[in-house]
Amino acid sequence: MTTSETKKSVAVEAAAIKAAAIKAAAAKAAAAKAAAPKAAAVEVTGIEATDIEAAAKECFVNETKITAALFITALQKRKIVVRKNLTRIIESTDYLQLTSNNTMVMLTRSTFSAKSAPPHPGPPPAKNATTSVPPSAAAPVLPPVTSSTKPVPPLTVNCDTMAIVDILANISVKINGECIEIEKAILQSDVSSILERLPGGGPDFSHTNRVIFGQTLHRLAAVTYDGSITGITIRIGRNVSGLLPVFEGIVEEKNVLLCGAPNVGKTTTLREICKYLSRRKCLCLIDTSGEVCGESGNRRHIVGTSRVFRPVDPAKQYATLLDCVRNHSPDIIAIDELNTKAEVDVCQTIALRSIQMVASVHGNIQDLVFNPMLNKALGGSTEVLLSDRVAVDGRKVVMQRSTRPIFDIVINITRTSDGLEYTFIEDVADNVSRIMQGKPIQVRRRRMVDEELLETREEVLYPCE
Repeated sequence: MTTSETKKSVAVEAAAIKAAAIKAAAAKAAAAKAAAPKAAAVEVTGIEATDIEAAAKECFVNETKITAALFITALQKRKIVVRKNLTRIIESTDYLQLTSNNTMVMLTRSTFSAKSAPPHPGPPPAKNATTSVPPSAAAPVLPPVTSSTKPVPPLTVNCDTMAIVDILANISVKINGECIEIEKAILQSDVSSILERLPGGGPDFSHTNRVIFGQTLHRLAAVTYDGSITGITIRIGRNVSGLLPVFEGIVEEKNVLLCGAPNVGKTTTLREICKYLSRRKCLCLIDTSGEVCGESGNRRHIVGTSRVFRPVDPAKQYATLLDCVRNHSPDIIAIDELNTKAEVDVCQTIALRSIQMVASVHGNIQDLVFNPMLNKALGGSTEVLLSDRVAVDGRKVVMQRSTRPIFDIVINITRTSDGLEYTFIEDVADNVSRIMQGKPIQVRRRRMVDEELLETREEVLYPCE
């Protein structure tokens, strides 16, 4: 073989070796690329999908878009390693998405589910099982679940009746929240005649505009214009029996606050609670207007063995509260209608002396939380300035409770198409904080339908603004 042929043979072999090396490197790169998604999938599969879902539920309450930093904090609270894994964590779900600059996390659908959840011991989960995302409206977050029913005796009477008598207008009767007008015009002589025929020769409005009809539960209030009485409002009060099953097993040994709109049944419920709790207990009832038990001398059928106190000056109801504590050794103190900050302050003092409190107030729990005069009953409120790092949804000023609530349970009374509904809000301290933060709370609802007591449990959201 000549020298030229030898050089040519070496060059061919070198080219073949180089081509083989290039081919091997390409094959190795392709294999590595194919193996990369599998490794990532293994890593994602190892993350607890339930913890990711819990973090998402915590962050996406009223918003559909949050900062990535906020979501990372929620994940880290659940011991999930996030460093360099946020993209893979987001991709492991089908309800979250990162923005192009990786600074925001968006909620892309209304239900939570995972693409690849780790296996769990026990029976397999139901197919297509999902968990609802709380809506931003003031409505039940999840469908109500009827947890129990039990037969109860029927209520004896309907307690919600009111008459409106105004001069130069037709008489109106309000029954179950509906105002019905009767074709009977009222004159000044009609109003004067009604007032003159009341027991005692007519009511005395010098101290208060609430007057009880003799030894009844009926109440009268005057409408005045330029110093003259131009109309009257008559509230027909009746003793309603049969409400005990509604609150039995819930109000014992707890400070109870009844709230609701005017004329919805707070006083009626207070009567039944006083009758129930006064068994083998010393219960002092502050009945400033006489509306709870009237002027009747025999009150056992109305409020049981409760001891009834009537303040001389209605504006100093708080003084009668203090007198009960100092001089009458009560186990329980009940008061109909908290009206002033001074009365709430006294209730706080009483609650700190291991005396059970039962009271009523106008408005629902949401109104009371943001009422600066009365919200101390639920722990008060204060504005807190947050740093940029912990600001909630960009808000640096947020509301927080300032102290422990006076009451352990709030009973919110509302009127529905089925009659009165009682919403029990327990763990008041935590639930008031959640209302201030715009988060949903757990409630228990009870209502009497025919001769059956229905109880449901719901998660509801009260708007904080």
